[in-house]
Amino acid sequence: GQLHGGSETPRMTDVSRIRLRKQLGHGAVERVQQVCSAMELAIAPLLADIVDNSVLHAVGITGSTGSGKNPSATTHTPERHSNLFAYKALEHRHTPEVVAQLERFSGRRPNVQFVPHSGPFARGIHMTVMATAHKPVTTETLRETVASFYADKPFVRVVDGMPRIKNVVASNYAEIGVAANGVNIVVTAVIDNLVKGAAGGALQWMNRLLELPETAGLTQAAPAWT
Repeated sequence: GQLHGGSETPRMTDVSRIRLRKQLGHGAVERVQQVCSAMELAIAPLLADIVDNSVLHAVGITGSTGSGKNPSATTHTPERHSNLFAYKALEHRHTPEVVAQLERFSGRRPNVQFVPHSGPFARGIHMTVMATAHKPVTTETLRETVASFYADKPFVRVVDGMPRIKNVVASNYAEIGVAANGVNIVVTAVIDNLVKGAAGGALQWMNRLLELPETAGLTQAAPAWT
């Protein structure tokens, strides 16, 4: 593991995802990692009454801007251009954070196995989660279930087919697509790592803390040319 940069801060803050919680336990909120947001978006609806205790397999592809401010060989353009590669397979440091948040939300501790990838683009996260349902389900039923779960979430759109990063990059929106074949199910979520996965989520919490409309300052559509 890696030590937290401000070890006392988490004790004074409420660490959570804006999509999964409506109430705050403290007067401050700690905004957390981008990949976690995409993974939780895909997994959370499944924990209600779709999957049992089987393994949830997650494959996430992130752009180069999701790697932090310090340059490295794997964030350098010649390495990333027209390239795709996995890293920290099954040992990504934020997986325990996802598990903890999902357990806090659902009361169940999911078995999440995550393989992150570096993609040949600058912004965005494409997350695919594969799981086994406890009974056969159709794509239409799965889509309706996920859409109902996020019905009151203004920035989450459940789409027909599969979502594309271009539809959300540089916006605070997330798009989710699903597929099912018997008990085999797939949920794919896409977000912008710098807005939905970071600053946009923080602004949503600020709006809520200040009792402003949650959507204030965040309804700009994705430009599609990024």
